[in-house]
Amino acid sequence: MTTTLADVAAFLPERRVPVEELGPELGLRGTQVRVLRRFNGLGEVRRQRPGETLVDLLEGAVRALASLRGREHLVRYVIHARGVPVVVPYPVNPVHELLARLGLRCTTAFTVTHHACVSALVAIDVAGRLVARHPDPGALALVVAGEQVFTQDQRLAPDHRVFGEGAGACLVSADGPGDALLSFASGQRGDLDHYGTDGAAAMEGFAREYTELLGEVILAAVKRADLSLDDIALVLPHNVNVVSWRRVCRRLGLPVDRVLLDNVPLVGHTPSADTFINHASAVALGRLAPGDRYLTAGAGLGSVFSAMVLEHKVSEHTVSATHGSGNMAATDLRTRVVSTLGVLLGRMFGDDLPAVCEETRLFDELGLSSSRTLELLLALEDQLDLQVDVEEIDRRDLASVGSLADFVVAHVDGGEPCS
Repeated sequence: MTTTLADVAAFLPERRVPVEELGPELGLRGTQVRVLRRFNGLGEVRRQRPGETLVDLLEGAVRALASLRGREHLVRYVIHARGVPVVVPYPVNPVHELLARLGLRCTTAFTVTHHACVSALVAIDVAGRLVARHPDPGALALVVAGEQVFTQDQRLAPDHRVFGEGAGACLVSADGPGDALLSFASGQRGDLDHYGTDGAAAMEGFAREYTELLGEVILAAVKRADLSLDDIALVLPHNVNVVSWRRVCRRLGLPVDRVLLDNVPLVGHTPSADTFINHASAVALGRLAPGDRYLTAGAGLGSVFSAMVLEHKVSEHTVSATHGSGNMAATDLRTRVVSTLGVLLGRMFGDDLPAVCEETRLFDELGLSSSRTLELLLALEDQLDLQVDVEEIDRRDLASVGSLADFVVAHVDGGEPCS
């Protein structure tokens, strides 16, 4: 039997927080924040609004699984993959509350957490083994991933990851339509656990050996799938920072453009949900074609390194999930527009450009004229190979980076840019 991802979905809170606003909360100096943005490629994170709960976050991802509707009775296992051991104050139990909201009964529910930020990969592997041994051949396992950020350790990790909030979910089956699991590799180095007795030395060792260890586990997963790196169409990373992935790519001789880094500046690191969020983006962007072999990989403090190789297969559930996952295609277009505007403004201003976020006002802060802003829009069209209907544009649409992005998404001719 082959472990299959029958459906994959992601959910991101609407609230966007630039790293500059996180500085005081994290106790960072201005120069440290600039390093996060300029060198680590971090721009903003998503956060829930006050009063929203972890269960709300997880439920958002599960509700986006279009193929779950009408098949709830087939779910035999629910596994919560999370990157940190404690995600809510005692005695709250988010998994049981989630089951009650979803109306899932006769299920076995548990948590996987001891592989830190790669716990989602372990959860998929465990889920596949469970459904393969279940007497019902149609049995499904529901894997959910996501955490709220509510402790200092979760806000900023010592290796320059800024944690955001997001959730992912997938349905795992034995055989059937969906993405087939080809291999899984994982390695652990307890001597590099920064929570141990000599945390500082362990953290230094983790940083020093990180590139080599992650590269080794990636190669191990590729070898177990009986493939070479040339056969891997796309890498779905954990969104720690851009610099570390460039180093891994150099170590492996892998082109950086085969790693989906689009979400690093726009979402940050969502400890256990990065795989699902990046999968949703890859599908929405057309980066995965039927038959493509792709790899998802990451590392977790502790320290654990894991990688998984899968083969993408389009099914009716995959297609419906893309349209039913909180408008991920439109969301991803918007994130590409915002990211590209930042790049184009950098070309305009060079080193004189202040930190740019969605709230950056093009007229008031950057001093752009209306004509110069329209030139920016033309450059955006060229960069993303799209055309925008500008008949209804007015000065308010050009006021800020965010308002311009909203206008572009709403007025793109043909709906989406070319790949």
